[in-house]
Amino acid sequence: MKIPKIELENFANLVTGLIEQADNIESLCYALNRLPLEELEKVKTYFSGSATRVVAIRQREIIIGSFLSGMLIFLFSTYQSNLIVFFFWALFSVTCALEFLRLLLARKPIHKHISLAFNRTKYDRIIAITDIILNKRYEDELKNTLEKFSPSEDIEPLKDSL
Repeated sequence: MKIPKIELENFANLVTGLIEQADNIESLCYALNRLPLEELEKVKTYFSGSATRVVAIRQREIIIGSFLSGMLIFLFSTYQSNLIVFFFWALFSVTCALEFLRLLLARKPIHKHISLAFNRTKYDRIIAITDIILNKRYEDELKNTLEKFSPSEDIEPLKDSL
């Protein structure tokens, strides 16, 4: 599904405006209340995505790699005369070097994800307010639907003619 460039630009402008207004709750509520239901759902979906998970995964990889490489260096220095330990150390060193290169050449830079993590409070505020507005609108839609299908008082109840 290809999205037109104009629609993407409009959504980018909307997101940028919401981020700028996130510090002022009244203006944020006003801006979100003006949006149609479909746009609110898009905004909630967009801001619900979390880049902090990616940073946490990367940090976990770095910490585990650091711990294992430190342990391997200790074992290598202790048992460097053993040939099997040397081969495991060489294999692990090559794996660590390749993982480090993959981390450096990743498509999405870590710094961008870190800045997203720092702005997470703004995004959480936008998500919370959007969620409240969406719940209210869903309740209104449900009430309208129930009123539409409920029997009116003007119609006489059918009597059994048996």
